[in-house]
Amino acid sequence: MGKGNVLVALLKLFGLCIIGWLLWVFIFSAFMPMDEEEIPDLFVRLSVFLGLLTGLVVSIGISYNNAARKRNKLEASASNISIVEEREATLLDKANRVIEKYLDHEKEIFMDKNSSHVAPVSDALQFQHLIETYPELRSNTNILELLNQIKDCENTVANFRIGYNSDVESYNSSINTIPLSLLKRIFKFQAAEYYQKKTAATEITDEMLGI
Repeated sequence: MGKGNVLVALLKLFGLCIIGWLLWVFIFSAFMPMDEEEIPDLFVRLSVFLGLLTGLVVSIGISYNNAARKRNKLEASASNISIVEEREATLLDKANRVIEKYLDHEKEIFMDKNSSHVAPVSDALQFQHLIETYPELRSNTNILELLNQIKDCENTVANFRIGYNSDVESYNSSINTIPLSLLKRIFKFQAAEYYQKKTAATEITDEMLGI
């Protein structure tokens, strides 16, 4: 947590304590006899103590609600990413079945290309390369539409990932800011991890680059 964030958090806490103190001074003044010109020392000390306590409680409550809201947002974002990734996996499985079916149907052409094996498609770039390799696939509108759907899923996941990681940073900062940083274990707030897509990077070949 940066020094600037600590200073801002302390200033907010100090301000809430001042407001709490003024509130208790007003309460004690309202219940004092009318002939009393000064607030007794006991009331002064009590108002200071209760003001500090009130400011601290309010600050903790605000911080807790803020962190809980951000945690819920992270859970919703993670769920959205999983939904799109599942759809992407389904489309890639469909793409692999399309390629496999086509190669089985065109075995003679397949063997003429001196290829005995085609690696499973794992992303839109690989699928596009295979489509461009075979003119029959390149001219099939359904296959091109499948390619576009896979690309859309990949773009959506990428955008969701950026937003999710930004939310992770905001959430982690909130639970590591005073006063919640002192009580996060009690409230069971744990730091969130940044999103990492657990797939191997696609190897970019010269053919894919067109060189």
